[in-house]
Amino acid sequence: MLSTCLSIDTPKNRFEIILKITKFASTIEKIRANFWFVPSLMVGMFLMVAILAVYIDYHRLLPSFSFTNLLYKTDTAVIQSLLGTMAAAMITVTSIAFSITIVSLTLASSQFGPRLMRNFMMDKSTQFVLGTFTSTFLFCLFIYCTLSFKDPYAYQPGLTILIAVLLTCFSVGVLIFFIHHVAKSIQAENVINDVYLELNERVDQLFPNSQQTEPSNGNCAPIELHDYNWEFEATAQDNGYIQIIVIDNLKELAEKLDLLIELHFVAGDFVVKGQVLATAYGKDIHTKTTQNIEPDLLSSIEMGPARTPSQDPVFAIHQLVEIALRALSPGINDPYTAITCVEKLNAILCRLCTESFPVSQLQDAKGVVRIKRKVLTFTDLAGAAYDQIRQNSQQNVAVTLTIIKTLTALMTFTKNPSQIEFVKGQCLLLMAQQKETKFVGADKTLIDDRLKYLQSLIMV
Repeated sequence: MLSTCLSIDTPKNRFEIILKITKFASTIEKIRANFWFVPSLMVGMFLMVAILAVYIDYHRLLPSFSFTNLLYKTDTAVIQSLLGTMAAAMITVTSIAFSITIVSLTLASSQFGPRLMRNFMMDKSTQFVLGTFTSTFLFCLFIYCTLSFKDPYAYQPGLTILIAVLLTCFSVGVLIFFIHHVAKSIQAENVINDVYLELNERVDQLFPNSQQTEPSNGNCAPIELHDYNWEFEATAQDNGYIQIIVIDNLKELAEKLDLLIELHFVAGDFVVKGQVLATAYGKDIHTKTTQNIEPDLLSSIEMGPARTPSQDPVFAIHQLVEIALRALSPGINDPYTAITCVEKLNAILCRLCTESFPVSQLQDAKGVVRIKRKVLTFTDLAGAAYDQIRQNSQQNVAVTLTIIKTLTALMTFTKNPSQIEFVKGQCLLLMAQQKETKFVGADKTLIDDRLKYLQSLIMV
């Protein structure tokens, strides 16, 4: 028996639907998290600018002013030598920039965790800097080669050399900016804030209906599986993580063939080859014999070798948790970083207390249930945020006090019993941990007093 409420998932607009369920979301993430896409676009753009500048110089299309006339009075041999010097300098600067980037990635991997490398690679400023350097190098190299043309294609450089000099001067400024940017980007506060902002962005996309509480089950008739005459199981074709589930496609398929589709996993789950991803229930035996629905089911569930945050907010939460756990490790021993992570996570959870979470059943326009799925709850996200940090901060007074303080703040935002029950559970676990921890004197008294105050809020 399937017995949760029938409801319709209704994002605010089509753009949010695209952000939530598009099959290309993981591809977009891969493009954003690499160093070649933006630089490649910039290289292509500047090569077109170089071709246009050569064309203008060849046909002398610039208006005749004293300044433009002066541009065409330069010696071609000297210009060619200058371009060679600028190209050599730019490729050297490019190699230095790549070296600095690799060093920062190595530091980020060891200090904050290897999963944070994705955030550094998604940095648009770094991609722009690398694109500027490579584009300037190729622009100078292209103009250098065109100056070797013989008649009737020989031309006097003017606009081309002006653009090359301006690009080189601009690249010097970009290099200074890049050094400053890298120095800022590896600071713990900035790393944590970047992850926090991305998590906020994911919340905007996955929970678009703000200022609402979790929907109640309501008075809905349960679904009896014996109403269906046949079932079909779609199994995973390979090992991997579920990255995207295209709910709209599955719902359209279910409406077209009069099916009920049950999803057994959520985005972020690891699936072993052969495990059942989805089960389709049908009433018309003819449909089962004439329709091959497995390709349609599998094409709506995209899998990959790693988790992505497209439909998986737990992934972004785990990034902040990983930073906190590394900060609490004896090798790093940086409780202030862990405290910042706890406070940022609590800010997200306080916001989630007012969000409308996805429902487990989706119906069509006629009120017939078409999709039954696993969904994330507030307890799932809150547990992912707090459990590991609480377990690893048992011997740290400052972090323990911060956890109690943030739970106290979270308690003031709770809207339903499940949220209150989560805070209560964390309070009881903290009290049990304190009985095993040998804090003494003022530290023990302070923690006990804070826990008693939290407990009093829960009992109200």
